[in-house]
Amino acid sequence: MIRRSLPFDAWPEVDRIAWTEAIAEGDIFDGRGPAAHWTGTTRSAVIAAYGRWLRFLAASKRSILAEHPVGRLTQDRLTRYLEHLTETAGTVGQHMFLAKLRDAVRVMFPGKVPQHLSRLVARLESECRPRSKAGRIVITSRLAAQGTKLMKEAAGPEAEITDPVAYRDGLMIALLALRPLRMRTFSLIRIGTHFRQVGEDWRIVFEGPESKSGRAFEITVPEKLVPYLKYYLREVRPKFTGADRHDGVWASTKCRPLTANAIARVITERTRDAFGQSVNPHLFRHCAATTIAILEPGRIGVARDLLGHASLATTNAYYNQARSIEASRLYAGVLTGLTPNRLRRSKRR
Repeated sequence: MIRRSLPFDAWPEVDRIAWTEAIAEGDIFDGRGPAAHWTGTTRSAVIAAYGRWLRFLAASKRSILAEHPVGRLTQDRLTRYLEHLTETAGTVGQHMFLAKLRDAVRVMFPGKVPQHLSRLVARLESECRPRSKAGRIVITSRLAAQGTKLMKEAAGPEAEITDPVAYRDGLMIALLALRPLRMRTFSLIRIGTHFRQVGEDWRIVFEGPESKSGRAFEITVPEKLVPYLKYYLREVRPKFTGADRHDGVWASTKCRPLTANAIARVITERTRDAFGQSVNPHLFRHCAATTIAILEPGRIGVARDLLGHASLATTNAYYNQARSIEASRLYAGVLTGLTPNRLRRSKRR
């Protein structure tokens, strides 16, 4: 079973050159590459998808990588690749991997995307069946409380940290619950670069190129988490081997910062243990929007600004979902209040 992508440095030379030219900024004499305007997030996703395709081909028969990149895209190989993807991805994931593969070919070799690949992507898009998120929504306050609980449990009887990993994980969960950043952005937070103290406030500041929207933004660290964050940076983070060799806030046990994928795995496992169902980092954003829609429906615009949505239309989807959830709970309460005697009297009428 193949899950990882072939690293960019291991791509065949022709692929690396084509990708480099596709994202080239260019100047007044040389034209920009067709993917020069893509954000870092989009580029990373396309690289990962294309790398997974290359690793699949290499695992099938290494000599295939010597063929021209477009020539490798035969119907037979794409069919087998799709069968491989079904082992680990649902219909949405399958579509995503093939669509990103098509996008890579489109910018690396303009005008040469095979028609059978485009048709396959279109078919997969029509068959996508996203998993319902409603049943996995956890109110933000519960997520934050679980993060705080992990941090408190990580301290011994004399406030001595006994489990640095648990403290780090708890802080990540609490901060992400109250400030639901996109995972890539969250993983990129660096000491001395993104944390700034403005008066009594602690803020996380990002420049445009580091965000999905390409716009600069800044958010405050919740006041109640500031003491935990200070303690983590001062006492907990230094306990991770090699933490003094990098400036990543979320230190790992491998002498480097946690990657976005590693953070996602950690949070998914921690929430599964706590709630009996996993709440992945992206779902934290859904939880935040739904929480606002349920508790403060008149201020749904806050969710748009918090999550960085370009328009209120996206946020309103959470509002509608939250209204359905609340209605179902109220209905359940009504049914609970109907005793068997009351039901029988209703039938006589």
